[in-house]
Amino acid sequence: VLYDWKPSPFCMKVRAVLAHKGLAYETRPALRHIKDLYRRGGIGKVPALELGDEFLIDSTDICHRLEREFPERPVLPSDPRERAQCHVYEELCDESLYFFGLYYHWHEPEGRRRAAKYFARTLLGRLFFRPFLGRVERQLQGHGLGRKTPAHVRADLERNLEAFDTLLAGRDYLLGHGPHLCDFALASHLAYLILAPAPRDALASRPNLRRLLERCPSDLKR
Repeated sequence: VLYDWKPSPFCMKVRAVLAHKGLAYETRPALRHIKDLYRRGGIGKVPALELGDEFLIDSTDICHRLEREFPERPVLPSDPRERAQCHVYEELCDESLYFFGLYYHWHEPEGRRRAAKYFARTLLGRLFFRPFLGRVERQLQGHGLGRKTPAHVRADLERNLEAFDTLLAGRDYLLGHGPHLCDFALASHLAYLILAPAPRDALASRPNLRRLLERCPSDLKR
């Protein structure tokens, strides 16, 4: 059972790995089960996965646990050096690209208006929007993006995208074969980023990144 919030890039990553491994699962919307998430997971965050008697939190931990339980169609390389590279790339996506997605969905004015409309569709969403917005703004301030000008943020984003696009030049996946967990992480954060209005054109001049997105399971964006 996957406790899910569809726009979350971390939920996208787990959905993509589940799809890649061909595993059937039930989804439960996070906002409707927030008490369970706090009670069983301790931090009230998604994704969370109920696997037998286990209740797993954190997308990377979930994916590593799935790899141990269901080793068919692996998402982690067997070679130690490649596994280390996979971890570094995944971590860069989760701890750098993610904040660009947050910035453009929550801090940039058009993105914030869109997020407000999304949350306004339900009573729970309306109740959670303001507290969640405040938490995101504090995260962005602490990270540093929230203290930069829009032009500076876009320049930082372009530098990151150029680096990943270059790494993919002449190959289908970041390690040259795959897909691996780092590919699913990169694709998930790209998919989340271009859901926001302002950076929707960010991949226009990045053909390698666009091809990676096209190769990933449709479950990633479901």
